[in-house]
Amino acid sequence: MMQNFEPKEFREWYSLMSIRLLTMLDVLRFTLRKTIVISPHKDALGRRLGPTSQSCHNVDVWGEVLACDFFIPWAQDETQVRHVFNTMRDIGFTGIGVYADTKPGVMFHGDVRPTEKMGQPAIWGRVAGKYTSINEAIGALP
Repeated sequence: MMQNFEPKEFREWYSLMSIRLLTMLDVLRFTLRKTIVISPHKDALGRRLGPTSQSCHNVDVWGEVLACDFFIPWAQDETQVRHVFNTMRDIGFTGIGVYADTKPGVMFHGDVRPTEKMGQPAIWGRVAGKYTSINEAIGALP
């Protein structure tokens, strides 16, 4: 049972959400003591991408949703986003993305991919629709 989220926040994907991912998100919300808003985009949680896509959103390969895209409304500048990134890494997310080109603001991707180790996550950013380094994405913020 989650302390800081309601099952409805994960829409139709709740029953397929990774328990590990739900726990990490719950710990993140507790640690930051701030609201985390799951992206309303249809692909923010699970996706049916067939047997070849290794996306952590792909329930066809993993059998569960291993990734979540979300917003943290107060985290919009370089210092705040870096704080969230560091907190996610310290909690143990094994995939972390920072999207500097989304609305209503910075979008975060957190996942629990089994191919990386806690403390050594896969990391990336996106600026103007192009995937880039996390530092470039964070550096593009005000």
